[in-house]
Amino acid sequence: MNRLPFFRFMILAIAALAIAACEDDSNTDPVIPTETGDLTHYFVGIESGTDPAVDVLAFADSLTAGTVSPVNNGFEQPAAWTVFFQGVDQIFSYSYTSAPEYVSYELVGGELKKGDSFFTDLSAYAIDVADEATMVVIGNGRSGLTDKKIYLINTNTMSIEKTVESNFGDIAADSLFAFPADAEVRDDKLFVAYYHTHARGDFSTPQANTAYLAVFSFPGLEFEKIIEDDRAPNLGRYFTTNALQVDEKGDMYTYASSSLACGFNPIPSKNSAILKVKNGETEFDDSYYVDFETLSGGYKINDLFYVANGKAVVKVIMEDETNSAYHWGSYAPNAATPIVQTGIVDLYNKTFNLLTDVPNSGGGWNSAFLVEGTKLYLGCSSSDYSSIYIIDTETETAVKGADIDGNYTKGIHSLIEEK
Repeated sequence: MNRLPFFRFMILAIAALAIAACEDDSNTDPVIPTETGDLTHYFVGIESGTDPAVDVLAFADSLTAGTVSPVNNGFEQPAAWTVFFQGVDQIFSYSYTSAPEYVSYELVGGELKKGDSFFTDLSAYAIDVADEATMVVIGNGRSGLTDKKIYLINTNTMSIEKTVESNFGDIAADSLFAFPADAEVRDDKLFVAYYHTHARGDFSTPQANTAYLAVFSFPGLEFEKIIEDDRAPNLGRYFTTNALQVDEKGDMYTYASSSLACGFNPIPSKNSAILKVKNGETEFDDSYYVDFETLSGGYKINDLFYVANGKAVVKVIMEDETNSAYHWGSYAPNAATPIVQTGIVDLYNKTFNLLTDVPNSGGGWNSAFLVEGTKLYLGCSSSDYSSIYIIDTETETAVKGADIDGNYTKGIHSLIEEK
């Protein structure tokens, strides 16, 4: 600080006073100045109430301090089973009902406005925002060997431009249904991670010892091939949106949980692991493999969020595989005995650091997170608390941020207002 020119110091001091003077402003629309003069607005998807539960996309004055409340604040969703996900210049909500509805939200004059919506005939379990105008949604049933549908969405008009039916990954002879876990558009390819569950609909995983990815052309959505790797078990888990993550080099990383708590029953014999598909390639990288269980001393991956410079935040579980109570144990966000912990994995150097400053969390379906630079904002909760934690992957430290007035956080998002 003492090396800054005096005039720069004075500018910083005046800016700090101005921000402090605005702390009591009654305006609920959050505005945080950035170095470019643009304004970053933050929003949090919250499940509030219990009888019945209500999902709200709420304004957040801050993600680092205070409390974010959905009371008289934000947009109530049409169903309690709502997923929120980040677009380029929009936020989207997906309400899981008999007629699944997708709604867009965007900034208009510095305020969040509800935009158009569309419906799909099948429920979605894998979604990817490809760019500022395109989204891919993969819909499927929860049982049987009926075709899945890939919807190509124009997010400017919130309309379905193309629908392709496919039975990719199914093994009909063994009554195994390929259940989509995540989708990722990279260049002119669409990759879909999936796991095998029995077609009778009980979500058992009798044959889960191989990692699979389906590869399609994009935007044509023509099926090209299935790639597999027998070093790792099935990829992703039920209703995650983070099984496929791309770094600054264009390399794509994926994980296998091999976890009873993540729904795999029987548990695969292969360890929880991380694999890679190099930039420009459509095969697994034979030279890259992380045996995550061995690296971490027995932890299994529940979710993985790429942040920056080869670092990813991981939600992890140390489970008792002989205890049937662990089955689906990572899907209770308000658990009285939460089992999900948090750490940082260096994908390049293959190291792992458990973060003891982040309390155990109950987990959930998809995870609430937001990446900013080298930091990740992560929603954590149990029966005792609901908060946002800020994880710095550069220093590998974590601090508590804002509390959530509600059951748990279902999404953390930001939109930029250009000045």
